Amino acid sequence: MFSITIDLDETLVDPIYDHVHHGRCFMLFEQARLALLKQMDMPNEMLMQRGEVLVITRAEASYLREVRGSKVTVTCDEARLEGRELVIYQRILNEKEKVAVSARIVSVFMDMRTRRGLPLPQDFLEAYRALTIFRNRIGSE
Repeated sequence: MFSITIDLDETLVDPIYDHVHHGRCFMLFEQARLALLKQMDMPNEMLMQRGEVLVITRAEASYLREVRGSKVTVTCDEARLEGRELVIYQRILNEKEKVAVSARIVSVFMDMRTRRGLPLPQDFLEAYRALTIFRNRIGSE
């Protein structure tokens, strides 16, 4: 499992409800995925300089508890490759380490110039294979 800790400040917590708005939870998930790319030595900035970008094509979340308090842990628990799609299962854990939100995020690589999908870059596949959260073998994708 890969995880980061995020301090919840006034920009994230909705003052009316005193918790993180459900839409902002996706910002927390995004922060963890970007940190994961950095750990893989494939930071988003480098991919963009190459003209490649990971684009989210589907996102679904289950909200189990309010996201509140002073900090949360955001995880990338499991990663899979399904054809050209990268699927990452994520969670937001509250200060008591209980799951507040769980999500399944699907993304694909896109060529920034042509706006078309790309096969998974070989160097990305190699970095991805090394992840401890990686769950399936890569065949001839």
